[in-house]
Amino acid sequence: MKHFGAFLCNLRSNAGLSLGELAPLVETSKSALSRLENDEVAQPFKGAVRKQVLALAAILCNSKRETERYLELAGIERSKLTEFEEFQLGFIPNIPIGSTDETANLEHFERLCDERLRELGTYEIKLGISSSPRSLKVKIQEYTNTLHQIRLRLHKDQNGHELLQTGDIQTIETHYASELEGRLVVGYQYGEELSKVLMPNSLYSLASPSARWLMQLAEIERFAVDDCIILTNSRSFAGWEPDEMKTTVLSKPLPIPDDLEEVRQAKIPTIEKHYFNSSHYRLSSFTPSFSDFGRLEIVLAPLSYYDYYSIIPFLDEPLLTALDGSKISIRQKYGNTALTYSATDRGTAFIPTPVSLQCVVVTQDHQIVLMQRSSSVAYYPDHWSASFEETMNAPGVDRKGRPSRSDDADFFTGAIRGLQEEFAIPSDAVESVKILSLNVEYLTLSVDVIILININLSSEEIRQHWIVEAWDREEASRFAMFSTDLNEVVNKLFSKTLWHPTSRMRLIQFLFHTYGVKEAAKAIQARV
Repeated sequence: MKHFGAFLCNLRSNAGLSLGELAPLVETSKSALSRLENDEVAQPFKGAVRKQVLALAAILCNSKRETERYLELAGIERSKLTEFEEFQLGFIPNIPIGSTDETANLEHFERLCDERLRELGTYEIKLGISSSPRSLKVKIQEYTNTLHQIRLRLHKDQNGHELLQTGDIQTIETHYASELEGRLVVGYQYGEELSKVLMPNSLYSLASPSARWLMQLAEIERFAVDDCIILTNSRSFAGWEPDEMKTTVLSKPLPIPDDLEEVRQAKIPTIEKHYFNSSHYRLSSFTPSFSDFGRLEIVLAPLSYYDYYSIIPFLDEPLLTALDGSKISIRQKYGNTALTYSATDRGTAFIPTPVSLQCVVVTQDHQIVLMQRSSSVAYYPDHWSASFEETMNAPGVDRKGRPSRSDDADFFTGAIRGLQEEFAIPSDAVESVKILSLNVEYLTLSVDVIILININLSSEEIRQHWIVEAWDREEASRFAMFSTDLNEVVNKLFSKTLWHPTSRMRLIQFLFHTYGVKEAAKAIQARV
């Protein structure tokens, strides 16, 4: 078929690879690849050429649907693929529990997964881990997840140690999604029992059972408070300033697994009835704070409201299929990837979630602003925030087809925009903006950027701006404040309040920043 070459060229271009970069990965030459892209190699492909064509698909195709189209244009019938070739292309069979030779099949596919991951890892090292194409990272994560599922079934990790079965992990019940007045609401009355969770005897045991479950699923351990888990933080929570961060924005959305795309397509008609498809950003990767770059490097990708809101309210419904053919929730299958954003990690997040800017506002008279979210918002209605949240905006159009009000070039500009919209505070009233950390929020799996904003206005002046001038004042129903004094903040942490799930993490990071980790820990333990 004459369309194969153009399809291959487009895949390579989307991956951002040159002929020279791609050719060594499939053990061929630039000229041989060029002939394939120009349809100068006759079909049917045979021998070494067929092997190269399949290897190209295994590297470049982003989904099974794309792979099937590729095979069709290449004139290769899927029914004639060998078992290894099927596996190489990502067509992994279900292995039902209790089936004949179940253990033998699991061990066989475990070896294939190991072999495939080593091969993909070699590709990634040759291209450079931080610059390898998204399609390659997706495949590495897919095979990693498959290998993890297989080893759970075999009760062992890569060192032969016993693994905890997914079914043995305590099921976490949370107030997740409700339908109020015909609209979907996430986190309705979410924090009504949160005060029962936060009764630790140490600063480092503040994580909720939900957060601990997610970290166990991802096989990592991080500092967490309630349902908020740190991905990375500035040194001693001193905060990153603009010259200590670099933000890169990708031009195209990131791919998602086929089964998630099916859920998205099925749920969008429900979402379209009540919501506008605004444009936002998701995190693609970040450079870890321990790196030698000397700054935090952030990579963002465009994301529409429908892309994530068609999935987030349904994270805990059994909509996907596990390796054994049983039904499993989106969170159970892909939730672990929400903690794998690092540019140096072999893996990437699968579930599309937005970047949420979570800002703590400190006034000139040393008060922290608290706002109660309106009952009409989609996320956590009636919950108290310290101080406000803002989803990052990407270029787009409004409901009338006009360019959207703003495009947040980075976390700092997004925070300033949010301050203006939520409180009508002009940028010249801002004394400082510091990015304290990146985090993951259990319920929505969004990436939450905790930001500290110091304002040269009094708390009463801010209240007046909000009541009279704020563009988005109806997103909040009540205004409150309390002192930045260490003991006052600690007392507020333990007060019986319907908190937004990241509010206590924000307040604790404020304490870390202002008083130091040791002093904050001492005060919290004394309060308990």
